[in-house]
Amino acid sequence: MHELMNTTKEVFGKIEKNGEQGQAAKNQAQENLKYDFWLASLLYIDSRKRIRVSEMCGSAQAVYELKEETLKNMYLFTDTELQYLLESRKKDLNRIWECFLAKNMRLIPYSSRAYPDKLTHIAQPPYAIFCKGAMPDARKSVGIVGARMCSEYGRSIATKLGKLLADKDVQVISGMALGIDSASHAGALQGKGSTFAVLGCGCDVCYPKNARNLYENIQSSGGGILSEYPPGTEPMPYRFPERNRIISALSDCLVVVEAKKKSGSLITADAALEQGKDVYAVPGRFGDALSEGCNALIGQGAGIIYDLDIFLENLGYLPEKEAETTKIKNISLAKTEQLVYCCLDLHPKHINYIIEETGLDLLTVLRDLGNLKRYRLVQETFQNYFSKSI
Repeated sequence: MHELMNTTKEVFGKIEKNGEQGQAAKNQAQENLKYDFWLASLLYIDSRKRIRVSEMCGSAQAVYELKEETLKNMYLFTDTELQYLLESRKKDLNRIWECFLAKNMRLIPYSSRAYPDKLTHIAQPPYAIFCKGAMPDARKSVGIVGARMCSEYGRSIATKLGKLLADKDVQVISGMALGIDSASHAGALQGKGSTFAVLGCGCDVCYPKNARNLYENIQSSGGGILSEYPPGTEPMPYRFPERNRIISALSDCLVVVEAKKKSGSLITADAALEQGKDVYAVPGRFGDALSEGCNALIGQGAGIIYDLDIFLENLGYLPEKEAETTKIKNISLAKTEQLVYCCLDLHPKHINYIIEETGLDLLTVLRDLGNLKRYRLVQETFQNYFSKSI
């Protein structure tokens, strides 16, 4: 009995010791993250320099504790950068860290096993990613970007593409900007899939402000809000081109839906090409300002998306065919319906144009458009404007 009691004490003693060691390791990990947070917040020092100095010293904490002379003798920072770093150490890091912990977000530094592998292969990986919600995983992912002031046609394509991808468990990556970005996120949410927004501000800053519902829904639906910028960082014009490289890096391929000649979406496309990613563009009409960027990309060799089913088939994700989406070849159209359908394309046409092109009277055109809408071959993009369905 005495031996049994001794054995029991020994077992519980080991459990208690292991528990203490586990707690100590957890505390140390939190302490390490605090210093990673400090280094991640030094935005005016190139992220590559921050990664390098952390690796050279073994940890961000070691960098924080280095003497000024030692830092200077590393010949890694300019005088301005060094002064900036030294000034940052005068702030109350413990207080700032506690404020961060209260914001219910995560910090994933470059050294973490949770850091996305796709980001490690780009020329300028972020030192860390701040995240609200989930992070993209190893599943296939597609980036969708485009114009903020998009057309209804572009919005509908982005929404439909986002939904089709989500239906096939493909992650949708974008920037939550007005227009195409928001539409692609919204489509992914309709498809009950995961979508991730990479912001050009802190991930605790909802930008644009009127996207609050989308911002919350992305997080509550298994997706996440990501940023390389620390909490509270306000959106500035120069930050959006910086974040674009992260959108393209997290994506297996990139789709540009609508873009003007000097659109920021083309910066994302350039980043994708530099990273060795395939770029696709939705073609548009010659002379249409919102199509100039996409048409230029196609002229430079980008893939052409002329049919969403074929695009998904090329990715290995052919959507399921449903009875109501049967293509025209499986539908017997009346002669006048064929005339109406053939005078349309993917760009909205006013009903007066259809009447003029077909030579049919108003009542016949209205009847045929109604039938074509029921067949899901035609859509009314806005009042009295019609286009072929994608």
